[in-house]
Amino acid sequence: MTPSQLALYLSKLGLETPKNCNLAFVEQLIKAHLARFSFSSINAMQDKLLSLEFDVVFVRVVEKEQGGYCFEHNKIVMLALQSLGFDVSPLLARVLLNGKWDNPRSHRVTLLKYNHSEYLIDVGFGSKTPRILIPIDNTTDVCDENFVYHIERSAQRVVLTLTSPKSMPLYDVEFSETFESDCDVAHFHCHQHPDSLFVNHLVLSRMTETERHTLNNLLYVYRNEETAEVRETLIKDAVQLKIIVKEAFLLTISEHEISWVHDKAALNMPETH
Repeated sequence: MTPSQLALYLSKLGLETPKNCNLAFVEQLIKAHLARFSFSSINAMQDKLLSLEFDVVFVRVVEKEQGGYCFEHNKIVMLALQSLGFDVSPLLARVLLNGKWDNPRSHRVTLLKYNHSEYLIDVGFGSKTPRILIPIDNTTDVCDENFVYHIERSAQRVVLTLTSPKSMPLYDVEFSETFESDCDVAHFHCHQHPDSLFVNHLVLSRMTETERHTLNNLLYVYRNEETAEVRETLIKDAVQLKIIVKEAFLLTISEHEISWVHDKAALNMPETH
């Protein structure tokens, strides 16, 4: 990441270049990134070949504010932290949400080594993304407000499980050496394979300190963790979708692209009579 890219990125997050590059700053950056740059499958739904060359990713996600998923978001955060002097590297994980333990390694996370301890950073797992650093030196539980994550550590892997408010395994991270080329292969599968979730479904999320915005196909859900308020909105047309995409998820998407993804997402909604 160039100095000008880093300056623009931190500016959009409302952060200044830190005088002390410590864990408190890393966690501040995680929260700011999740609040500013939405997880989105919009580009993947449109049969686009999405380059992971960093300059292209930076323009797509940070400058044009089109959103992205793990291979884009976690690459941006990793390179920003690397530019600030942190010891970070990519890892790949097997997503376990469907209950299968033999899924391909299709999720990118970041390994942070700091003061002889290790942590996972993830800003690209949608609505279940931890808004905190995940310490992985030992088996333990960590809390992110009302969400509790259990870390099971062994010599070769870490399994991250959400235990509250609902119990479910999230992903299995293997400590094998991971190169950008490995991420390129997994990314190609995730945004080009005809059976990929992100190719077929509209999935959006954005999280602040107290709020969670999620969109699954045409069902928009707003949750306020302080007040316990929950609002559900069934999107009726592309015009309403464009408003929600812009106002709730802070994304800049053209009318043509909104119409495309609206029609594709509508095919996944149950018919009402």
